[in-house]
Amino acid sequence: MNHLFIRTAIASALVIGAQSAAADQPAEDYVEGQHYQGGSQVCYDGDLFKAQWWATAEQRPAQALTAQNTWDSPWILEEAGACDASGGDSGDSSNTGDSDDSADNGDSGSNDDSNSSGSDSGNSGSTGGSGSSGSSDVATYQSGQSYRKGSEVCYAGDVFLAQWWANGSDLPSDALTAQNTWDSPWILKEADGCADGGSNDNDDDGDTGDSNDGNSGSTPISLNVSSSQSQLTGGGTVQLSASASGGDNTLSYSWAQLSPSSPEANIASGASASTSVTLPATTYDVSYVFSLIVSDGETTEEAQITVQNFAVDTGDDDDSTDNDNSGGAVNAVISASANSVGCSGSITLNGSESTGGSGMSYIWSQTGGPSIKLSNYVGSSTQAVLSEVYSNVTYTFQLTATDSSAASDVAEVSINQTGCASASGHVMGLSELEAEETTRTTDSLLQEVKHTVETRDNSIVEAVQPGRNANPENVQRVESVISEDTWNYLFPLRAEEYTYTNFLRAVAKFPAFCGEYTDGRDSDAICRKVLAVMFAHFGQETGAHAAAWDEPEWRQGLYWIREIGWTEETSGGYGACESSSSWAADVWPCAINADGGYKSYFGRGAKQLSWNYNYGPFSQAMYGDIYTLLENPELVADTWLNLASAIFFFVYPQPPKPSMLHVVDGTWEPNSVDLANNLTSGFGVTTNIVNGAIECSKGSEDSRSQNRIDYYQSFTEYLGVDIPADEELGCANMGQFETGGAASLNIYWDKDWGWSADNPNNESFACQLVNYQTAYSALNEGDYAKCVEGNFDMTIDYQN
Repeated sequence: MNHLFIRTAIASALVIGAQSAAADQPAEDYVEGQHYQGGSQVCYDGDLFKAQWWATAEQRPAQALTAQNTWDSPWILEEAGACDASGGDSGDSSNTGDSDDSADNGDSGSNDDSNSSGSDSGNSGSTGGSGSSGSSDVATYQSGQSYRKGSEVCYAGDVFLAQWWANGSDLPSDALTAQNTWDSPWILKEADGCADGGSNDNDDDGDTGDSNDGNSGSTPISLNVSSSQSQLTGGGTVQLSASASGGDNTLSYSWAQLSPSSPEANIASGASASTSVTLPATTYDVSYVFSLIVSDGETTEEAQITVQNFAVDTGDDDDSTDNDNSGGAVNAVISASANSVGCSGSITLNGSESTGGSGMSYIWSQTGGPSIKLSNYVGSSTQAVLSEVYSNVTYTFQLTATDSSAASDVAEVSINQTGCASASGHVMGLSELEAEETTRTTDSLLQEVKHTVETRDNSIVEAVQPGRNANPENVQRVESVISEDTWNYLFPLRAEEYTYTNFLRAVAKFPAFCGEYTDGRDSDAICRKVLAVMFAHFGQETGAHAAAWDEPEWRQGLYWIREIGWTEETSGGYGACESSSSWAADVWPCAINADGGYKSYFGRGAKQLSWNYNYGPFSQAMYGDIYTLLENPELVADTWLNLASAIFFFVYPQPPKPSMLHVVDGTWEPNSVDLANNLTSGFGVTTNIVNGAIECSKGSEDSRSQNRIDYYQSFTEYLGVDIPADEELGCANMGQFETGGAASLNIYWDKDWGWSADNPNNESFACQLVNYQTAYSALNEGDYAKCVEGNFDMTIDYQN
């Protein structure tokens, strides 16, 4: 699962620590200047501390001793004196920062103590906390097995640690070639740390979780688990059953909930071969992963099973208004406390007069004027505080109102403010800045790209309904290829948030996606191929990957909506939130959760959008306001944004990589630099765009790339798309994209350090296009003015 799609070095400073704990204490010593993930444990001044959420280098464990409240510090004192050398702790019974005693150990804001296996060895390959050089305590990696967060394995003589859930196709060796630590679930913990070489990943007589080194003469355990239901709605009870045989002694059983850390299911009998599990009703969908460890006292075997618990639909099915799919069932209305303010003031925006069916929800955003932050972005009302400005300005705010039937409407209001503040520095008119932006963006490729990333106003998007005659042209083209019945057939196991209506609205947001080509290219044929490519990647990124299920794997896409083990209540994950560690924290500020920790920007939606510095730009593209999704990241899972995020990635380039759309429609034509790296048009190069650093350039096809190929061939066959004989489907022999390739393009603004005789201090008061990421994108209208304002002592006159 690729958790990052805007490649940048800004998170490279985040240290994902995984050091070995000494054998005579329960956790590793605190390292001055290091960042720690939530759940990490450290020894500091003889005491054992635990990080409740992400702890920065400036937040030391000792601060927990003087904090008035537990939420005043990310650290809490676990046990005083626990780290004294005389303590005699062998290290195999304490939850260290890299132990697998918790399915969420590492990123969650709380420590999951739900592991009730009762075994101090054999939890999915973890050493149980020791991790010191040596080998036999660490399980040998088993090819094709999935590993939970915190698991340690031996692979090719090295010890690797799983940072989060690792699928069977995620190889530990990927960590050695990954450009960033987040490009692979695995990180190298200790080179040459496995005394026996750890290179044998095929001869551990069927062991799927624990090391059986030294037990080569023992009888292996065969284990299968099943559930009475794989899905249920509104909570309830399911039966988990195991069938185990083999072993040399009486078998013991230990059931545990691997993820999420919350809410917890009630396991009736954790030590039986079969047990009942009661799942609580929730207001959001939860994917539970349960583990069963079977042991004969010497050999252990683990198996896992997933149960999907869907939220209850609170809509009134008998209310005819709720079931009206005409798109006119909801009428959004904004009532403003005032439509103008003087020098400064606050305005209350109220959407409670909006009408519609039951279960009304509201989303606010700012679509015009100098950027401000609203008091909140969901709820029936919000407040805008307007500080003094130099010139008269007009702000526009938008409200999206939706009821439980998915009928939706958008309203907009304008608020005028009188300028009164003194100018700070050099004054430049907005029209002058806009003209300069136009002059500096005339490059033909840049214009092509800006065309493909153009978006429609949400008032058009929210009005889309299946079969509606007024749907945009590209939506109607998609409907002619993918009907609702076809959608249901292709994605029968999808999370319920991935509705057909949400799919069509996501398409509507991007006119170029399945849009009309007027230069002779076949628009319908391109659309079919675009869908086949995107759906194939869905299968790998969010598929169930359950070979034993009735549905073939190519039709198991969109199974996951949220990253395994994470919920909205979990704080402190996937965020560059501290200004001291990343400039992204100031540009795309993290919101605060109810527990006082930072909100988690974990993987959500069909592209598993992750990190605040991806949520912010995506929010800007969808709403014109970075704060809407930074403050409410759950919207990426719960609304049509869950599919729009995938289309966003499909149409946006990552120079020197082209967009996948430009690959499919033929806009991208590889030049000599690309061809020298064997980069040619075809499905294979789209895999290179998606996850090339991990899956490509290996000389033989990576299993994940092969999955994508298999799914692509199935989707093209179903959708009637011809695959040319010379189309390169894989990427094993491709190099990586390089500067100078056909898609090399400067798309970010940064300070122009040039000289101007006519300006104060001879500064340029201008920005230039660069090829590294900054806070300002040339693909966002108006970012040029923001760049100039952010880099120089100047004031914008919005009236000139």
